[in-house]
Amino acid sequence: MAQYKTTIYITIFWIDAFLLTFILSRQYFYQVQDKETAQKEALANAKVSETTQEQLLTLQQENQEVLEQRVQERTLELNIALQELEEVNQELERKNILDELTGLHNRRFYDQKILAEYRRSKRNLTPLSLVVIDIDHFKRVNDDYGHLAGDQCLVWLSGHIKQCLKRNSDLAFRYGGEEFCLILPETDSQGAFSLAESLRENIAKQAFLYQELSLPVTISCGVCTYQQQKGVQPEHIFAGADKALYTAKRSGRNQTQEHRLVEIESEDNQQAIT
Repeated sequence: MAQYKTTIYITIFWIDAFLLTFILSRQYFYQVQDKETAQKEALANAKVSETTQEQLLTLQQENQEVLEQRVQERTLELNIALQELEEVNQELERKNILDELTGLHNRRFYDQKILAEYRRSKRNLTPLSLVVIDIDHFKRVNDDYGHLAGDQCLVWLSGHIKQCLKRNSDLAFRYGGEEFCLILPETDSQGAFSLAESLRENIAKQAFLYQELSLPVTISCGVCTYQQQKGVQPEHIFAGADKALYTAKRSGRNQTQEHRLVEIESEDNQQAIT
């Protein structure tokens, strides 16, 4: 009887051991299977991530190329726009300082330039000369041949004025109507007078041609030179040249006269007396 029980216990033990071994083996199998599945999923996810990163990098590169191309296009467009703006500004500046009819500098630019040259002359202690030019009997040209002839006469004279100026620092202006003005930096009275006389003589030798008509034209010139006389301002220099021009007109026209400035002693005395 005791041997029978022992046999039963042993059998039960082995049965439990077998069942335990089976259960543990099955759990291990599932664990291994789950691990393999997880590894496969992780590997697949890694491949997907790598593919996604490659696609993203490719997209970034493409976007970078597109962006760079667009930046280049916009930069080119901006440069073109800036160039066009610069050309417009230059054209506006040209119109602001040039007389549309004659191509000489205009009165507005004269007002700016004479002040600058006056200051430079005063600072450097160099002479500054003005020549005021007026066409003699210009009204007759307009009255007898029309304003178109008058305009062409102004253009004709402007061409001769440009030719007589040899230095870049010498500037010619259409002051108004048939009156012109020359600013001659670092030019003494003798040099200014000589230039004005040379221009006057050259004009007197040539005739203005209009519609196959040969029209004699002469000019009168007034010269005034600033040499740091006390109290003299830019307006006094022009007034002196204009006074010399009036003297030339009153003395018979077709000539050059000079007005000499003297020091102005007080503010109350606004005229430079010869």
